[in-house]
Amino acid sequence: MRMKKEWTWNEKKLAAAVAFWFLAIVCLGRVNGRNVLAEEAGTDLLGGANSTLTADGSAAGQSRTGESAAEDEAMTEEEETPGTYTMAEGWCLDEELSTDDTEVYRLESTEEGQETSTISCSYMETNYSRQDYEQLREMLTNNLIYGNVNAQITTSAVYTLSMDYLYIVLVDDSSEDYCDIYHYVVGDYQCFCVQVREYRAEESLAEEQESDTPREVGQAVAEGFVWKE
Repeated sequence: MRMKKEWTWNEKKLAAAVAFWFLAIVCLGRVNGRNVLAEEAGTDLLGGANSTLTADGSAAGQSRTGESAAEDEAMTEEEETPGTYTMAEGWCLDEELSTDDTEVYRLESTEEGQETSTISCSYMETNYSRQDYEQLREMLTNNLIYGNVNAQITTSAVYTLSMDYLYIVLVDDSSEDYCDIYHYVVGDYQCFCVQVREYRAEESLAEEQESDTPREVGQAVAEGFVWKE
């Protein structure tokens, strides 16, 4: 008959200590193994993706993520634009006058807030296809006539370099020291619009200097416009 051994108090303490350190060694080995696998996969247990902390305690990887998000947003905005155009040299974007829907340009030699010639570029949705340009032309002309009862209205039409119909309307009120020229590049149910406000003094100065007048620059922008297919 086997006799049951009675453990002394010291033996119990020794057995408990051995069991504790054995479990600690096993757990430590598991954690180290997970860290090795995480490093191979490019992650750590605390912060997800491996990153380098900067002087202020922020992660360099987070900074890069912000830059990527900004780049993606810029690319998305560019993709959403219906077409592309090129502004002539010597003209810069006027941040004060521009809006989310309209980009306004002025001569680089002028300052923001100065009363000067401007070129505004925007898009307009319509109810007309490319084939219905005559109806669109009539609608645009009538709107400008009703909105400028004291002005002389002159219309013309050409084709862009991409062979899209370009309708041009000159609104000239002799009582003003400027005139407005509207350019409409006709697309399917939309138009690319270039509005030029040309001050007469700046037109005369450009002609004296044998440089392009604001209206000539604006028409060149419209003629070079390309729809995205």
